[in-house]
Amino acid sequence: MYDVVVVGAGPSGCMAAKYAAKRGASTLIIEKNAEVGVPVHCAGLVSSRTLEETELSNIESFISSEIKGAVIHSPNHDMHVEARAGNRAYAIRRDVFDRALAEEAVKSGAGLITNSRVIGMVAGNGGVRIRVRVAGEVREISAKVVIGADGVRSAVAEIAGMNFRKYILSCVQAEGCYGDGDCAEIFVSRAIAPGFFAWLIPLGDGNARFGLCIDKRYSAPGSTPMHYFKKFLHQHSHTSHLSYSGGEIPIAAASLRPHKTVRVMKRTGILLVGDAAAQVKPITGGGLYYGLKCGKIAGDIAAKAAYKDDMHLLYDYERRWREEIWMEIAFGIWVHRLRCMLRDEEFDVIFRLLERERTRIEREGDMDYPSLVLRELIIKPEIFMLVTKGVIKYICGRGLDIKEG
Repeated sequence: MYDVVVVGAGPSGCMAAKYAAKRGASTLIIEKNAEVGVPVHCAGLVSSRTLEETELSNIESFISSEIKGAVIHSPNHDMHVEARAGNRAYAIRRDVFDRALAEEAVKSGAGLITNSRVIGMVAGNGGVRIRVRVAGEVREISAKVVIGADGVRSAVAEIAGMNFRKYILSCVQAEGCYGDGDCAEIFVSRAIAPGFFAWLIPLGDGNARFGLCIDKRYSAPGSTPMHYFKKFLHQHSHTSHLSYSGGEIPIAAASLRPHKTVRVMKRTGILLVGDAAAQVKPITGGGLYYGLKCGKIAGDIAAKAAYKDDMHLLYDYERRWREEIWMEIAFGIWVHRLRCMLRDEEFDVIFRLLERERTRIEREGDMDYPSLVLRELIIKPEIFMLVTKGVIKYICGRGLDIKEG
């Protein structure tokens, strides 16, 4: 029997496994894909703080380019923002990044099996019996604590009855030739990407990663991300795309009773981390920084609970991660709702007003904690009027009158 079994070898799962193993727990990672990091479902834009959180020494191996600023395009306005030195973003290769984190977990003592899919779990007095299909054969693995780090549609959460109310945003992305540049580009428009935005991230050497994400609740009936993406690519006909990939982003539903990420049963327990727990920034969709941070907490507490044979210690995981990031997520949920209500002409007005605060945004902006500057900017009188209008539309349900862009 293992002390801790982590399902999912993404960044949050590998970090959880690393910390559990470092604390002396016998640890195993179960990965459903044949290769860690493949396929890639991420835009791969991270902060310098995220790189520090990885604790990796070979970060140059997976960095494609340094991003020195951003151009935010609303339908009729462009806003240029320069990033401070030391607070810039980086485009990374997620496949190499994920493998580096998995290697660190293994070096710390965790085991790893790939091409293995969890198909069932049964809790008993002696722990959780996990049924896994490995290369066509069904095996049974036992653990005291299971950490579900298996993504948006977590099998662990479903089997354990820990599904919670969330909205799943749909994304599509391509990588190919575009041109030179060192600034990311963001395109905000209901006609381009209803409920979210489109992006272009330079990778160096004339290549770029470009994609978009939509909230289907606010999209044209029957439309898909690819429907909008094809129109977006047509507007950027000088791109030469090579490969497509899809992805999903979980946005937790706002609630007076936040969703639970811990379940204790008899003498065993289950934790959810990363996308499985919707530990994602609703404003940008980024989850790497939060996932790594919460993975450390999950691994540390899971090892402690297993060692002391006291599963009630697992509840400390939920308390600690919420203290770290829940207020930021809750604020982001509210901003996302507002974004879904706004029309293109209102986006223009907002970004023209934000242009006046560009110096402050450049000085105080933080991609991991966007509320630090947004909370104060939103109460500016002109912006506050638009925000109030958006809230009223949300309450009255008027934001659902979707028209094809």
